[in-house]
Amino acid sequence: MDGLEDRLKEALRRVNEHVQSPELEQVTPDLDIFDAVDSMAIVDLLLETEAMLEEQSGAYVPLADETIFDASKSPLKRWSDWVAFVERRRADAD
Repeated sequence: MDGLEDRLKEALRRVNEHVQSPELEQVTPDLDIFDAVDSMAIVDLLLETEAMLEEQSGAYVPLADETIFDASKSPLKRWSDWVAFVERRRADAD
């Protein structure tokens, strides 16, 4: 996975420095970021992750789409889905 999940955990940690959500301190495959934070924290996570991906690849990888804020479809409902979502987006951008 080339360290992507570790970088995603770092992005989440940075966001959690501001929101201080106890649920985000222990990352498990079933972690539900969507319900643990408000919409501004989700935006912060998207921006932090996009910046990290751009720094790594030199190319902007957009992550926001119609599913991010959808309570039933969001890849942020499960950590493992979020990792897979970011991997797909990064692969599509290459």
